[in-house]
Amino acid sequence: MAMNDQATFPAMLHRRAVAHPNRPAVTFLDDRGVSAELTYGQLWDRAVRVAWKLTQLSGERQTLPSGVSAGPRAMLLFPAGIDFVTAFVGTQIAGWVPVPTSYPKPHRAHPRLDASSVNCAATVVLTDSQSLAGLDRSKSTAVAKLPCIAIDSREDRAVDYRGFELTGLTPETVALLQYTSGSTSEPKGVVITHQNLMTNLEAIRRGFGFEFQEDSHEASHQEEPLVGVFWLPHYHDMGLIGGILAPLYIGGRTVLLSPQSFIRQPLRWLETVSRYRAMVTGAPNFAFDLCADRLTPTEIAALDLSPLRLLFCGAEPISATSLNRFAQRLAGAGLSDDIFYPCYGLAESTLLAAGGDGPGRLQTIEIDRAALGQGRVRVVPEGSPKSATLVNCGRAAWQSELVIVDPVSGEEVPQRTVGEIWIRGETVSKGYWQADPADMERFNAELVRTRRGIVSLIGRSVSQRTGGFYRTGDLGFFDGGDLYVTGRIKEVIIVRGRNYFPRDIEATVASVVQGSAGRVAAVGFRVDSSEWLGIVAEVPRHTAPEDLPGIVRRIRAAVIEEHEIDPREVVLVRMSSIPVTSSGKTQRVRCVRWFEEPAEPSVHRWKRHGDVAAVPLELPSLPGRPEPADFDSVNVAVRDWIVRWLTQRGGVEPDQIDLQQRFDAYGLDSLMAIRLIGDLEDACGVELTPMIAWEHPTIAATASLIAGQICKVSPEESWVPDQATNPAVVYPR
Repeated sequence: MAMNDQATFPAMLHRRAVAHPNRPAVTFLDDRGVSAELTYGQLWDRAVRVAWKLTQLSGERQTLPSGVSAGPRAMLLFPAGIDFVTAFVGTQIAGWVPVPTSYPKPHRAHPRLDASSVNCAATVVLTDSQSLAGLDRSKSTAVAKLPCIAIDSREDRAVDYRGFELTGLTPETVALLQYTSGSTSEPKGVVITHQNLMTNLEAIRRGFGFEFQEDSHEASHQEEPLVGVFWLPHYHDMGLIGGILAPLYIGGRTVLLSPQSFIRQPLRWLETVSRYRAMVTGAPNFAFDLCADRLTPTEIAALDLSPLRLLFCGAEPISATSLNRFAQRLAGAGLSDDIFYPCYGLAESTLLAAGGDGPGRLQTIEIDRAALGQGRVRVVPEGSPKSATLVNCGRAAWQSELVIVDPVSGEEVPQRTVGEIWIRGETVSKGYWQADPADMERFNAELVRTRRGIVSLIGRSVSQRTGGFYRTGDLGFFDGGDLYVTGRIKEVIIVRGRNYFPRDIEATVASVVQGSAGRVAAVGFRVDSSEWLGIVAEVPRHTAPEDLPGIVRRIRAAVIEEHEIDPREVVLVRMSSIPVTSSGKTQRVRCVRWFEEPAEPSVHRWKRHGDVAAVPLELPSLPGRPEPADFDSVNVAVRDWIVRWLTQRGGVEPDQIDLQQRFDAYGLDSLMAIRLIGDLEDACGVELTPMIAWEHPTIAATASLIAGQICKVSPEESWVPDQATNPAVVYPR
């Protein structure tokens, strides 16, 4: 199938649905391992039903300043699963613009949904019946004001997908809005056209080195097309485009897990890769660390990863140490060390911006860290002190061009010189939706010629952006034409593959300590191979020492509630300690010193002391066949296990433990809460719902529920008094 035969994603998918209606397209495994599956024919049929629903609504079409045509916008509010894929494709078929958004916890506020729906003037919220029942209209302006449609309603009329006509879609039609910011005040929706999308999907195919699963033969039991396995969030560009759309573009099959399923049990990801004999998978750097830390030799021995042909890594700084350790740990499962595909990407370039020519062994360069801090690249021998190991991220993706530019002068810099990464090409977006002029200037930077043939920076209007570059705000250098990413100009904190914007976190912290009128700085700092969040906050000189721990607890609780991340360190300093520019702007880069140099003076310092990579905790020996009479002893054992977990892994001080206190008071972010559930399942041999952690029960309540399941005691008999204050807690299934 040639590139010209599929100008838009729905046109490509329609062709496959007609040619191969019975070929598996999308499979989703829930937390219990139960699968739901759609063939290409079924996916198209269900997507057309969604499109028909949307045609019953009226919505505003827009022509953007760039000349791009955009249909009405539909917010896609789904948990991980097949329904999201159906809704995404159906929205495109209808000529509407899908806007993926993160799935909120039931009965909670939806700030990301609210901000992005206002920004793009959305017309409708698409969701599923179960999620619709859990939406609280009083906590979301979008849910309160917009019609909410459950696409899995059984009241659909029959639609013949073979007779459906694709009308009004062109390569210049907007294919989706990808919101990149976690910000609730300044959301940025990247406008991705079908030309952007299809060009980038082709770039991914070529970079990965995969052939189209040709239409000349149907999949059979003996020869199945390419299979990919992914747990990445569907509202993230790597999860949506790399994990869902790319396998469908190639003509293969994508097998999906939920992100929560992976975090709870990292083994499930690799078990699924093994079970489906997947040829491609990928994840951010932190996932490889998590697997290397959590998997046991016995679990690894049961895997067969030999069919895997490509393992990509992106979305956050790539650590050679992490990938090599993962490869060494999984070698016993047949994982080859020549299947790695480190890559560099960003939503403004649809996804892939740079990568290798097919998979291979990791290629790295060792450079002097001090020289790097000055923008120079000085190669040193491997293992040299104070050196940094950087991973080769390949070259510009197909139909793209990368240059390294001095961010001040705008001049292109020589090889082995650090500068800002600029990109242009057919994968690059036309800009942000309803963006301010300052943002749009980043999409229209040009190199103006000098006498040496190198150029300096001017701006261009959106209508004259031919040849214009997008300024990524990322720093890097070329060595032999290959890209090495070194850092960022833009102050974005990337933790576990997710972007956090300092201003948002600082605003949250300021609301907690607003009485002090002090400054706040949120920064990212590295420990080993990972980036972490650190917070510096100024407090008045007269603050009593006994009040400082309480301030830290309130800061952590607020940040976790609003942003679902727990700082690794919180430092309280005296007023006027945080450095600022002459214009009064916080110098966040200089604030990193509080975390890299612990001797830096401070009023109070809190640091998470737990070790999440510790040897797995085991539950003390239980009776061979626990019976109801063993309930009390089992209950105590489980309760003590949770206490040990909170102190050893959750970073909770022992004197803060209270059996009747809700889990949210211990400062567990969403990742740690899900890990707690996964470790409980391993230790106790039970199956738990993530809702237990999300609804924040107490240690006593959770222990009694688990003990009741182990000892076969009914929920009524294992009821404890404090559960009465938490009616949302349900007995584990």
